[in-house]
Amino acid sequence: MLQRSGGKSPRAPRPARQTVRRSATALLALPLLLTAAACGNEDGSDDKNSRPVVTGALEQKPKIKKAEGDPPKKLESKVLKQGKGEKVQKGDALNAHYVGQLWNGKEFDSSWKRGDPTTFEIGTGKVIKGWDEALVGQKIGSRVQIIAPPAKAYGKQGQPPTIPANSTLVFVVDLKKIMPSQIDGKPSEEEPNSELPAVSSKVEKGKAPKIEMPKGKEEGPDELVKQTVVEGDGEKVGKKKTVLAHFTAKLWKDSKQLDNTWEQGGPQEIALDQIPGWKEGLKGAKAGSRVVFSVPGSEFPKQQQKQFKSGVVFSVDILDIN
Repeated sequence: MLQRSGGKSPRAPRPARQTVRRSATALLALPLLLTAAACGNEDGSDDKNSRPVVTGALEQKPKIKKAEGDPPKKLESKVLKQGKGEKVQKGDALNAHYVGQLWNGKEFDSSWKRGDPTTFEIGTGKVIKGWDEALVGQKIGSRVQIIAPPAKAYGKQGQPPTIPANSTLVFVVDLKKIMPSQIDGKPSEEEPNSELPAVSSKVEKGKAPKIEMPKGKEEGPDELVKQTVVEGDGEKVGKKKTVLAHFTAKLWKDSKQLDNTWEQGGPQEIALDQIPGWKEGLKGAKAGSRVVFSVPGSEFPKQQQKQFKSGVVFSVDILDIN
């Protein structure tokens, strides 16, 4: 996986295989579709143990008081504040703020601390089961509390070092908005560039485009080369913009796959200066487009140059521009 400048991009909780974003960057996944007002124990038992108390206004980081007693054995979901927006559907790219803590009250993750909400695909196994099952069907604008037992979180393996094995997790999630999940542009009329791999212009929901790497090229072009494969008609990418994008990245050498957001937590919000070559490669491109570009190995940090031993090809679907 590519290392972004300034560290790894945040992710939501993921399913057992990885990590609310499981993020190109990590975390989460609703069992029974819970209604907007659903809450309490799913097993119907008379549980006298207290649940974490949540305080704080929307648009502010919530405070979660440590619970008393033993955690529930089944997934619990409770709408703390009801939103009035559209319902979240399976496969949506959900943009949300969240806080996650262990049952003992120790916080292990917070989008609020990072300063921005996170975007992740919901209901498709890209995040932990507790998220998939608790957030599908909820309304945008809502604040939802989720208590996820190990089987609906990270199970026996946990997520060391912050989440021990067999941990019950407590989340408070503010559902902000539904983001675009696929581009809507048209195939470009540009002539194919012989210096670049052939990238499909076919747009399939949930699937990365096919990339055919040319044979006999192990390093790639010495300079950045780019081409628009699908032409959108949205806002243009500028120098200081952040893009919401799906992307794949491959090495020229051995065609090794480095990154693929379609197989991770969903589309990623990426500042153009986070990844070498993105500022130039996406300059002037419009939202709704698919752009393929090759970045010389010399543009990457020395440690990655040693690891990659060649240039990198990116195919980027620009979903939105911030």
